[in-house]
Amino acid sequence: MKRDLFTTPQEAEAAFYEAFEKGDLDAMMGVWADDDDIVCVHPGGQRLTGTEQIREAWRQIFAAGQTLRFRLRNQ
Repeated sequence: MKRDLFTTPQEAEAAFYEAFEKGDLDAMMGVWADDDDIVCVHPGGQRLTGTEQIREAWRQIFAAGQTLRFRLRNQ
């Protein structure tokens, strides 16, 4: 899978939230490093390690079909 390269943390953040809002698993995984050492902890969840566990967690979240919208602003 092709990984996107982001030139700023803000670009990576925007891509994350866009993928989240769209429920786009491939786009979401494009934000993550292609590395077995990556770690994700969803709120109230357990520690997930590696691409496979993280992909499966996002697949389950997106399969639930809930729609969320985010509005980011500088403070």
